[in-house]
Amino acid sequence: MKKLFTFCSVVLSFTIYSQNIQTELFLNENQIEEAFKSDSRIEKLFTQNSKDSILIIAEIKNDSLFSIYVKNNGQKDIQLIPQDNKLTLIQEALTQDKKWKPIEFWINSDCGMSYLKEIKVKSGEIIGLRSKKYKGNFKTKIRFKLLIDKKVYYSNSITASINKSKFEKSIWYKRFKEMYYPDKTESEVENILFLNK
Repeated sequence: MKKLFTFCSVVLSFTIYSQNIQTELFLNENQIEEAFKSDSRIEKLFTQNSKDSILIIAEIKNDSLFSIYVKNNGQKDIQLIPQDNKLTLIQEALTQDKKWKPIEFWINSDCGMSYLKEIKVKSGEIIGLRSKKYKGNFKTKIRFKLLIDKKVYYSNSITASINKSKFEKSIWYKRFKEMYYPDKTESEVENILFLNK
């Protein structure tokens, strides 16, 4: 309960102090699209011959959003338990020296109410999500990193522009680290918040 209250306080502070998500590392806020229906155009995006059980395709939806399509490429149906209608997902971008680095982080909720919904994804089925698209003066590649059942999956990469400051650990990253993981090393916290299994 104390952590939930603290989390709400941090979110309130975020609103009061107008945190700038265009320039600062912050939480991913993806949303599963309830009314999403796949079509032949989307199905054709998954043409690569992959043995991965989960496939992800991302594309630019508009100036401020990405569309993300997640396909169950396995032979069996899977059960997903989203957190507040979100999948465990962050964006990464290529740095100037061509290394993938997170520009968002993920926080697991302590609230049981966050996990009331379960989604059954049939074999071959595609679900749709949306996630924020950032703007900036650094042209780079963006990809999405998804964690399901302790396994990481990556989307295709997309050309986009961000602010280089998105690569730096923000005050928000540090606040959540102190609140949730005060006894863990920096490396352990990075593994959790950046979805390194």
